[in-house]
Amino acid sequence: MAQFDLNLLQTFDALFELRSTTRAADRLGLTQSAVSHALRRLREALGDPLFVRSGRSLQPTARALEIAPELHAGLAQLRTALAPSGFDPATVRRTMTLSVGSYFCTLIAPQLIAWAGRVAPGLTIRLVALDKELPALLEDGSVDLAIGLFEHVPDRFVTEPVFSDEFVWIAAKDHPLAGRTVTRDEIDAFPLLQIGTIHPFGLPSSMIEIRQASQASGLQFPQGKKPNTIVYDGSTAIATVGATDMVAFVPQRLADRLGAALGTVSLQVDTAHPPFMLSALWHSRLRQDAGFRWLLERMKEF
Repeated sequence: MAQFDLNLLQTFDALFELRSTTRAADRLGLTQSAVSHALRRLREALGDPLFVRSGRSLQPTARALEIAPELHAGLAQLRTALAPSGFDPATVRRTMTLSVGSYFCTLIAPQLIAWAGRVAPGLTIRLVALDKELPALLEDGSVDLAIGLFEHVPDRFVTEPVFSDEFVWIAAKDHPLAGRTVTRDEIDAFPLLQIGTIHPFGLPSSMIEIRQASQASGLQFPQGKKPNTIVYDGSTAIATVGATDMVAFVPQRLADRLGAALGTVSLQVDTAHPPFMLSALWHSRLRQDAGFRWLLERMKEF
């Protein structure tokens, strides 16, 4: 079995993610020639090209695709094992990859990133979309933490509530329903806009179920009534409602944040709806990670 310098493995990991010797060199704090030299040593050790140039990027070979997930996960575990038990935001140098939906990006991400930039300048927060392969991405360390509506979670993952919200009906500020208490029958008389064809907070997975917003909120549509329009995210829904006579059922935090600017108001409805809870999800091997605890506790304050 070949003996590898740990730096070679980190170079491979960076090249696999970034597909560029220039960007990999920037991340690792090396020169381009040092990255190229490390790649040459890896090729010799493994007897495979590992990456081939395609246009302006490097594309992994079948062998590279085979070894990359376990290598990435192994490096992540090694970093966790060697990290000090405490966590000092002022001195940490680390990247945390969060898998999140548009709701989080609109409401939480701007404040979180601004705050982290002040107190933890060496921390890089990387946001990626929720993906149907989320379990595999958490397994191999490509994603550190996910935020969403999760249930039926396998034991190897950890979940923790982060913040709650509830759904409200919205309409344009000059809509006939605005400014008074209305009934569901009155709401149902107008065209309906719905968020998400399946899951407004992310894509479904065979291993981790991400609930549909209507299920999470207890929303029931009248028998035979179907949405007139379906959009991908809450921001688009609010903007569309503000320009039409449609009504929509959206998270209250989103309606409060964007409604005035996009021309909508929350309707006063004679029935209440139960709240829903967004949770953090991560792999159990990182259960004791002090950095996650620090980040999660701050998220709960937003």
